[in-house]
Amino acid sequence: MAAANRERTAFVTGATGLLGNNLVRELLARGYTVRALVRSRDKAALLPSSPSLTLVEGDMERVEDFEKHLAGVDIVFHTAAYFRDSLKGGSHWKTLKRINVRGTKTLVEKAYAQGVRRFLQVSSIGTLEDKAPNGQPVTEEMRRNPRKTINDYYRSKLLADAEVEAALKRWPDLWAAFVLPGFMHGPGDAGPTAAAQTIMDFMKGALPGVIDAHFAYVDARDVAFACAEAAEKAPRGEHYLAAGRRYHLREIFALLERITGKPAPVRQVPRGLIAVLAAANEVWARLSGKPALVSWSIYRTIRDEGPHARFDSSRAERDLGLRFRPIEETLTDTVAWIGTFEANGPAKPRLVA
Repeated sequence: MAAANRERTAFVTGATGLLGNNLVRELLARGYTVRALVRSRDKAALLPSSPSLTLVEGDMERVEDFEKHLAGVDIVFHTAAYFRDSLKGGSHWKTLKRINVRGTKTLVEKAYAQGVRRFLQVSSIGTLEDKAPNGQPVTEEMRRNPRKTINDYYRSKLLADAEVEAALKRWPDLWAAFVLPGFMHGPGDAGPTAAAQTIMDFMKGALPGVIDAHFAYVDARDVAFACAEAAEKAPRGEHYLAAGRRYHLREIFALLERITGKPAPVRQVPRGLIAVLAAANEVWARLSGKPALVSWSIYRTIRDEGPHARFDSSRAERDLGLRFRPIEETLTDTVAWIGTFEANGPAKPRLVA
């Protein structure tokens, strides 16, 4: 852990999300005073009670409503993004553009106007190519072309990053850096994200089979560490992969079987069947107005990334001292947290501002 920063104030967006709430804890442990942007009063209860923490109600669609809370802030950690609902079928581009792209642009501008000169942008491995030449791991330099990116969420993150990069060019006294997480798991996933939902379905025996796909799994606590370290050590404009390690979904299920005592699904689901299900679910979603259980976005992710998911996080390991904890630890802690959360639910939230 880095030396305490007891005189520094951080503003964290998306503070009730999986990464956000773990980042708030990481920053408080380092001695930061934290202002946490929250949308939900219920989920705000997940955050720790601390005299160094102020909860700010707000929404990335209306940055101007909370911009006064950016005054006196040393650094903004921007973890918020419209993501989970974008996987539910249909087109979400207008919302993705409004929240992820314009919201980021407005946040950088309002923060700078309030005197903030440091900005940590949480990006995504989705902004990088699916694979590198000759089977080599993908590095931070291998960015996608947003015009050729069919995944709307990835495109929105590319354009959001571009807004931060444009701000760096516009204001020489602005510092910003980028952290690119992999498929995050970990305790504190109240959303739930697709990661926690998969584990919950596993525990209920509700998964029909195994998809032939690899993913880059990373603990949200390790990403929080990378963000905090990057804020202290990263050169201006630097990008850091925090992708974790590559595992086949079957390996993850085998570990979950060992941890939970629940049997892992054994039937392999053909990708062709996933495509058929995605097409049918998209039609059903449009007719019913309900979210698709398997969307085209999910199918494309499995199709394009599943065979690859090889990323090189050595820059963050070298520069930031990032070390990825064993996936067994992550899954064990996540299962335990889900059990506690489902049994007790969140406590009554404490909103200060």
